[in-house]
Amino acid sequence: MREPPQRLSLFYTHAMPKKRSFLLENLKIYRIEIFFLLLALLPALYIAFGNPNTILDWYNSDDGFLYFQVARNLAAGHGFTFDGINPTNGFHPLWLFILTPIFALSRTDPLLPLRILIVVSALLSAGSAILIYRILRQYTSEWIATLVGMLWIVLPSIHSTTVHTGVEAGINAFALLLFWGKLTSFTPDSSPYKNLPRLAILGLLASLALFARLDNIFLVSFGGLWLWLRLWQPPGKSEQNAWLWRLQAGFAFFGPLTLLMAVYLIWNYLSFGMVMPISGEVKVWWGTLKNTVYGFRIRSLAGFAAQFLTDDTQLGPWSLATTPLWAAAKWMPAAVGQVVSLSSRRVAFVALGGMLALLGSALVWAQREFVVKAARALGLLPFFLGCFAQIAYYKFTGSMAQQPWYWIAEMIFLLFAGGLLLHAFFQQTSPLLPKNLGRIIRVIEFAIPGIASILFLVFIQSAVRVPGDGSNHFYINRARWLEANTEEGARIAITGAGNLAYFVRGRTIINMDGLMNTYDYLLAMQAGNGADYLAQLGVDYIFGTSYILTETNPYAPMLDGHLEPYKDYVFADRKRPLWHFVP
Repeated sequence: MREPPQRLSLFYTHAMPKKRSFLLENLKIYRIEIFFLLLALLPALYIAFGNPNTILDWYNSDDGFLYFQVARNLAAGHGFTFDGINPTNGFHPLWLFILTPIFALSRTDPLLPLRILIVVSALLSAGSAILIYRILRQYTSEWIATLVGMLWIVLPSIHSTTVHTGVEAGINAFALLLFWGKLTSFTPDSSPYKNLPRLAILGLLASLALFARLDNIFLVSFGGLWLWLRLWQPPGKSEQNAWLWRLQAGFAFFGPLTLLMAVYLIWNYLSFGMVMPISGEVKVWWGTLKNTVYGFRIRSLAGFAAQFLTDDTQLGPWSLATTPLWAAAKWMPAAVGQVVSLSSRRVAFVALGGMLALLGSALVWAQREFVVKAARALGLLPFFLGCFAQIAYYKFTGSMAQQPWYWIAEMIFLLFAGGLLLHAFFQQTSPLLPKNLGRIIRVIEFAIPGIASILFLVFIQSAVRVPGDGSNHFYINRARWLEANTEEGARIAITGAGNLAYFVRGRTIINMDGLMNTYDYLLAMQAGNGADYLAQLGVDYIFGTSYILTETNPYAPMLDGHLEPYKDYVFADRKRPLWHFVP
């Protein structure tokens, strides 16, 4: 690839005088990184110092609170447990490691860790944007690399997934980008033996990505294999045996990864009775059940292909691209006076997608020299193969309850590919533009990031809620209602249970779906003895949605004859029954 463009200014303006102070020079050199940092961090600080209603409403997923509760118990010295009774490993380890010292502060104020985590998540978002920018600027213009990196921060779909959920999405993106950036920039030294320590360090970065999210094993494996093939011949003029070098290089990269993964799996087995996280095992088991609310299993190649095109952010790995197309497909029939229906949207989606595919293919062909060279250097093929293998794993193993943060690697791939295509577009069209348009183009180059920044700030402002102490928020209101209607020390089982366990006082909340529970409970549910297991735990109450617990699998047959109506909790349009559990 060509050398990255000189970083003289943000968008190709005139160079500044050479004589500058050390501080000014560093501000100039790192101005893009500083811009990203401020763009992500300042709004996060604004939210973090907000009122309790804003903080509580910021976290849009109960799954984040599953992590928070385990982190709080671990910090308090209770071990890896959600309920304080059962050991559990239903988490990705790197994120829990980061959360634990933060949630040690929950003893004094349960909202304080939530405020701090907003800032931590924003720093991870800024770090990911910086890494995207640094990777892409080696193959595209400075402006395009800046724009694509900025999109990681400002796009609502990415921001909501990586910053609002409280799950591992932010650290996953950062770890993946850190690994892939070092992987693609790896240049072998002329001396083979000097490369082995560098490969070992790269293997440790791969391990970091793996512990950020375990399903990164596919991306790490394809990336490592791609690197190994690039290093197939001993570097320099070495007379070393080629196969000896290949074995050494492979062991240097995959050795640390394999060793750390083996230690993790053995620890899991010795501590929890299973080698992989319980949450994944439970979701695969759900895929074997009929009449469950957690989704449906893919049983054909047609169904598999359909999920590549869906706008469902949970099921669609490529929803970052397909959702805007579906939105446009909804508008197109109405624009020509047709009735907007599912069939008309499908026709419009196919027509629009096909047209864009043709234009993209023509652009790739016209700029094939640049596209092929850049895509090869960026490792887009092994990156895509890693994404495809991960998608196939989830779809064909029948894993249920997929979430938007499963598809972080796919989001990164789309941004990488989009950046290369945008650069190819400007290379193809710039010779056709009149030369006197240069000043207008510079204005546009400044205007686009400026408009995007303003829209992002408007999006952040929309998250600010009416001032209050949070007592009327669903998270707090429900916890206080349970405290008022159950005795001190009561044990209450509920599906989900994350935010309830975090905010309730003087009661034990047991995760009844099994995602943050013990392996023995999963075995009991599979054997039809889930209620007996709950009875052994001393469960007093069952709390949750009536339809889920009385009409769907696995809960309806498991709890049949064990529920005695007690009271109903009503909040806005939500109604949640509370039952006495009858052993």
